[in-house]
Amino acid sequence: MKVLKPILGLIAALIAIVCGFIWGYAPLRDERLEVKNARFMTDFSAKAKEIDSKFNHQDTVVNGIKWHYVVQGPKEGTAIVFLHGLPEGWYSWRYVLPFINPKYRLIAPDMKGYGRSDKEDDDYNWHVVARQTVELVSSLGIDQFYIVGHDWGSLIGSVLVSDHPRRILGYVRMQADLLRPGTITNWIKKPQFLLFQSKWLATYMMRDAEWFIDRVYPPRMKKPFDPVDRDYFVNEFSRPGVADQVPKYFLSRNWDLESALDKICKEKFSFPIMILQADGDPSQPVSIFEDVPRQCPGVELRWIKNASHFSNLDQPEEVARAINEFVNRTPGHLAD
Repeated sequence: MKVLKPILGLIAALIAIVCGFIWGYAPLRDERLEVKNARFMTDFSAKAKEIDSKFNHQDTVVNGIKWHYVVQGPKEGTAIVFLHGLPEGWYSWRYVLPFINPKYRLIAPDMKGYGRSDKEDDDYNWHVVARQTVELVSSLGIDQFYIVGHDWGSLIGSVLVSDHPRRILGYVRMQADLLRPGTITNWIKKPQFLLFQSKWLATYMMRDAEWFIDRVYPPRMKKPFDPVDRDYFVNEFSRPGVADQVPKYFLSRNWDLESALDKICKEKFSFPIMILQADGDPSQPVSIFEDVPRQCPGVELRWIKNASHFSNLDQPEEVARAINEFVNRTPGHLAD
């Protein structure tokens, strides 16, 4: 015990020194990264404008919330709304949208807190974000629509369809657990759920947009990460306010896992649901979906082969084919 006390004291002192260093260094780092991110955006601006010119970009304000979104297809077409995850943006669907049947009206927003959308409102309760997203769709004159969600877009999408079932024609849910992680091992595969309970830590990590994008994408892709795609994601994640707002999605006070997971599996909805999963995603391995057919009898499970977490980048044509087949065999397409 006499030996242990000095060791514990030394460890505590070292922790205090490290924490003090981080807290003292953080403001200087923030200033440096602000300059770095701004310089990156300036250098990439010409390429960003070139890419943006290929899509129909719109901005609007709905009930005080600013939205940036891409919209494609005929105004009278049945709408499909695409919700991205972390650390993404409308651009996540860049390669999928061209393969979707052109008769549909496609809407891909920057989710609240991301890219060019709102960073003023601080309420990131999943139900609030879901309602605000529905209000965006309503402002475009759309009553009923399909939802396609990826990653965190699937969590918000699940809450959205649970809260507003009358509005939904069908739901495609990509790259997100459907059954709750039942073991510590499965939770460890999703460290962000635990680490980002500290908003300070999450913001600290996300502030360096290049570092964060480079750590998230390549290990979760089958294809090499295209340098232009990489730079566009960095550009959008470098925008002021993103690193401050996005972590709020992770705070447990904003969660509702029952709506995001359990209801989609157990509840009987009037619209069809398809789980569209990659067969090589380390965050959601095939094994955690093995029991879905038994536990979630109303849910269709379909696999995208030779793809990892970012299947919308790995296999965009296959993802689009699955979405096309899903919407074309459900009642909503008859409205066209």
